[in-house]
Amino acid sequence: MKLKFIIILISINTFVSCNYEKKMKGEIVTKRVGMVIKLKEESLAEYKKLHADSTSGVRDLLMKYNLHNFSIFLTRLEDGNYYEFGYYEYTGEDFDRDMRALSEEPRNIEWLKICDPMQEPIGEAKGWKEMETVYFNP
Repeated sequence: MKLKFIIILISINTFVSCNYEKKMKGEIVTKRVGMVIKLKEESLAEYKKLHADSTSGVRDLLMKYNLHNFSIFLTRLEDGNYYEFGYYEYTGEDFDRDMRALSEEPRNIEWLKICDPMQEPIGEAKGWKEMETVYFNP
């Protein structure tokens, strides 16, 4: 029955079947997340300073809660606004539990009190707007 299920998944979506097979073997399955938010121009210098390599911030907390390769990219688009693109990989077993625990960390709460006012959510988002994955090259 397991083999039949895997074959059906392969015919529907190769990426899903690969994740299913990895779970069956007990390997870590990576959740990849891309997100976007607007950065207020007047906060540009301070935001960059806060995220400089010499500033520890909450980096250890990201790893504690299974977030890896966390990266933030910045660009100014034709509309004149600055936008941040964030990317990370989650390798834990319970994403919702880990995100709740991270959100309750006092140092993370303080970090967000500093950074959140520097940003403007896009559209209906309350913070970073998660992006749809349309391509991944393993």
